[in-house]
Amino acid sequence: MQVDYSSTAKRIILLILILLLINPIILYLVFGKIWISVLLPLLVLFLMIVFTENNDLKPLGLIWFNLIIVFSFFIHAEAIFTYRFPEYIIDDLYTIKKNYYFNRPYLDKSFRDKEFSVQYKTNSQGFRIGVNDDPEVEVGNADWLFIGDSYTQGAQVDYQDLYTSRLFNYFPDKIIVNAGISGLGIADEYYYYISEGKNLKADKVFLQICNFNDFMQVGKRTFGFSDYLMHHSNFARHLLYRFKYANPAELPLGRWTEPFYPDEQSNRDYNIFFKEASKKKKEDIKNFERYLKKFADAVKNNGAELIVVQIPTKEQVYYKYLNEVISSYDLDVNKIDLNIPNALLGELCKDNSIEHIDLIRDFTDNKEFLFFDFDEHLNVEGHDQIALSIATLLNSSIETSKNEVLSSLNVGDRYPRFSNKNNNLLTFQSWRDGNMELFTADSLLQSQVRLTWNNEDELHPWLSPDGHQLVFTEGDQSSNHTNVAIMDMNGNNRRYITSDENTYGAIPSFDYTGTKIAYAEWKSSNGVLTQPYIVIYDLLTGNKDKITPADYESWRPIFSPDNTMLYYIAKKDYQFDIYTYRFEDGKNANLTDSGFDEWDPVISSDGKKLVYAGKENDNWDLFMIHLETGSRTRLTKSKGDEWDPCFSNCGQYVYYAATYGLRNGIFRITLN
Repeated sequence: MQVDYSSTAKRIILLILILLLINPIILYLVFGKIWISVLLPLLVLFLMIVFTENNDLKPLGLIWFNLIIVFSFFIHAEAIFTYRFPEYIIDDLYTIKKNYYFNRPYLDKSFRDKEFSVQYKTNSQGFRIGVNDDPEVEVGNADWLFIGDSYTQGAQVDYQDLYTSRLFNYFPDKIIVNAGISGLGIADEYYYYISEGKNLKADKVFLQICNFNDFMQVGKRTFGFSDYLMHHSNFARHLLYRFKYANPAELPLGRWTEPFYPDEQSNRDYNIFFKEASKKKKEDIKNFERYLKKFADAVKNNGAELIVVQIPTKEQVYYKYLNEVISSYDLDVNKIDLNIPNALLGELCKDNSIEHIDLIRDFTDNKEFLFFDFDEHLNVEGHDQIALSIATLLNSSIETSKNEVLSSLNVGDRYPRFSNKNNNLLTFQSWRDGNMELFTADSLLQSQVRLTWNNEDELHPWLSPDGHQLVFTEGDQSSNHTNVAIMDMNGNNRRYITSDENTYGAIPSFDYTGTKIAYAEWKSSNGVLTQPYIVIYDLLTGNKDKITPADYESWRPIFSPDNTMLYYIAKKDYQFDIYTYRFEDGKNANLTDSGFDEWDPVISSDGKKLVYAGKENDNWDLFMIHLETGSRTRLTKSKGDEWDPCFSNCGQYVYYAATYGLRNGIFRITLN
């Protein structure tokens, strides 16, 4: 058999050429997927062989080879640009959806301008979060959902300064979600709501409209080839960005001035303040009206209420900026009516039974400057004003919250406990440096002092009555190998109550003399753990008394103020109930038996009231029992989870930990 060496050589040369043009390493660097870097060169090579081996297909082979060369150029350019010139990469912040776009998940970007410097961070769902927040924390439902453009997104201010974040301070038991995205119009916002927003099942949906550009170019968004190319390619985005988006420094006045334009025709087409309207502007207004009605119907059909929040432009609020555009663009002031969009939207909301919050008066009455000077967006004071305006309206239509948020950061502040000796001193646990640590603070959670600095979790702090010692849980709860530890308030002299081998414990509490500690204990035998049972440890003698058997789970014991009784939770059947144990005769009694789990009992200093967390309807809320009468009061009823309560020494407040969507921390509620 004769071997055709020339044909074999051609195939080898073709293989080498294809691997050079469609380099698997370059493909992996660009796409980040092994299967693409392996299969794509093989596919290209296979087709190239098919085209070159068949005389009838050789013309297609030539076309195919030219396409490979072009593709290779862009792939190599993408890799070189991405890894050699990263400082020129323009961040792509958004994910393209159907008829709208949304924040990419897990963003952590710095936005810097001559007027602001902001760290912009998102969670796994693409919602904006604080710089210290855990991006894996998600929100499943909401009380209030805010949808809007860049004025709601607020990328020019820090997360805690957004008007939605400030609004939480007025209503700290509400789950408030900010879904603002720069550049969205009412059509995009409608498609976002019917696709994703409705799944949050918010009771109130706030649609933010700004007179800046929300009345122009209204219609369903479509994405072309260039949009997808810019979305997936750093190199293409760098080349095309300046053609699609103007640089404010290159604009006539060095800033965005929409809806005002230098030429009269553009004002007829786009300027909502311009009295004359072209066919294009009339069509935009008609589309705006149509999408507003569709939006209202969608929200109503989802069992919610739509509220429209209308933000004025700088030109409406400050004469300086109005005079600047009129003078620079040589506009006829008689052809301008600054009330047109507000009157128009007011009528549309009235016709569709929509609550309308027109901010023009509140903005003009505010003595502070509410916008940036060059940037068209709101500064911190502007966000403050919107939060105040919305809160003022809602306070007249819903019950004013008795809750206060005390934690300034979403770092898992939990388990507040007051000192009996110092009315203004409390302890709590908080997430720091990768684990839970212990802190003290005053009654407003200020003047914080960190007590522990290590790699161990320290949880469930409880101060001794004299304020000199702290008992707590130490260790990883997920392993069930935690210990009960006690230390001095300066962090020294740490020792362990559960010091026996294969003996573990958690969630301790002092009695009111400071000589005894109650906690849940369990043992390990050949890797098998017993059920937790309640024990009382005598600090003076070292004796330990077992109060409950290991036949069922028992947790969270606390002493009554007169030290005659112990309260604890136990799961004897299908749920956790609160039980009492009387020291005089050793009798146990079920205090609650409500039909749902109850946790975290805490008793007032006078022994008359007991507060606990109850999981009714799969949601944790706070309840209070008046022990003398047996009557019960529900303290909270929210979509969030409230737990870990404690009484203030004055008896006026109940402090507690809670999670409200993306927000968590320590709160308090007024009892009277």
